[in-house]
Amino acid sequence: MTEIEVLGSGREVGRSAILVSGKKRVMMDFGVKIEPEPPKYPPTEKVDAAIISHAHLDHVGAAPLLFKKGKHPIYMNDVTLELGSMLIKDSMKVARNEGFGTPFDKTDVKRMVKNTKIVRYNEKFNIGDFSCTLWDSGHIPGSSSILLDGRKKIFYTADIQSRPSNLLGACKLPDKVDILITESTYGTKNQAPRKSEEKRLLEAVEETIENNGVALMPVFAVGRAQEVMLILKEYADKIALDGMAKIASEIIGEYGSYIKNPNGFRALLKRVKFIRTNEERAAAIKKYPIIIASAGMLGGGPAVRYLKEMQSLKGSKVLFSGFLVEESPGKNLIETRVFENSEERFSVHADLQQIALSAHADRTGLMDIIRRTRPETVICVHGDKCDEFAKDIEKEFNIQVFAPKNGEKIKV
Repeated sequence: MTEIEVLGSGREVGRSAILVSGKKRVMMDFGVKIEPEPPKYPPTEKVDAAIISHAHLDHVGAAPLLFKKGKHPIYMNDVTLELGSMLIKDSMKVARNEGFGTPFDKTDVKRMVKNTKIVRYNEKFNIGDFSCTLWDSGHIPGSSSILLDGRKKIFYTADIQSRPSNLLGACKLPDKVDILITESTYGTKNQAPRKSEEKRLLEAVEETIENNGVALMPVFAVGRAQEVMLILKEYADKIALDGMAKIASEIIGEYGSYIKNPNGFRALLKRVKFIRTNEERAAAIKKYPIIIASAGMLGGGPAVRYLKEMQSLKGSKVLFSGFLVEESPGKNLIETRVFENSEERFSVHADLQQIALSAHADRTGLMDIIRRTRPETVICVHGDKCDEFAKDIEKEFNIQVFAPKNGEKIKV
């Protein structure tokens, strides 16, 4: 009997942590929920091994905690290790500045890196009686879905995108699985056609340039920043890139095998202005009509500074392009036109827009993933409406479906 325990991401977006127990205990992802503050971590369990799907903090941000009391292998690909380590270290700095701190330290991060075993897509590795492989999930560079092939085939989508983007191809899927653990971020919602949203973004930027304003794009440093730059490549000379997105873009350029057109992406980076000093930051808003900066939900980073400084500029826009967690500063701004964090509060007069460039599959895409993988059982995680999505799946496919809360166990 295999047991699946949802330690995090049960009926929520954030702190993904799925523990699969057979002869060995395997942790798939171990993330932190950043928004709303303070950060929330999954409970720490004794494990024999861990597998990390990708570098976003809600999937890797708590991984050093697994090395507080012992050592064991942790599997991921090379670009995930590089990007994940960078984001974890930055999150420690942010948490310290915010007065929260983290339940792990630099020594734990070093232990995590030391115990990491690098695996490529489709490269088999064994953990107990599980034969494991990583599958390209199409979410961000290096993102993976995880297949545990044992007494039953368990496929964990992690964050997945079934449609190609400018940066990445679509996800890859196995033909048949027994148990599908699927993300549900957009399980109850379909997104607008990608090309129409890209057109909306271009039109918004062009209008801003014509009006001598500034288009601020708060972005996730990994994945979204690079996608947005590719959409706006004809305006590359007018783009200022700031925050962790700079380092992430350089890393992604170095690990070119994970993206569609590495040479084109590297050429694009040479045309974009990388903001590296406070002096450049102060001047950027006057010199560059397009500013791409982290953080994507305005939970910190230079995007907040630019938001405040652009208030006196007419014809300016704030263009969100990603998922906004409830109660995050970005979500609250969209709903109230007021920015508020632990340090300051101010009204925002710029035009606010949300453009759907999500790196997550929508309802149609997720249903297609279920159709293609033909599972007997589906477990819905990583969504605000997992229970509603689960009912839709049950009705559509007439199979066993769960939408567990955090802490619930399922025997399969």
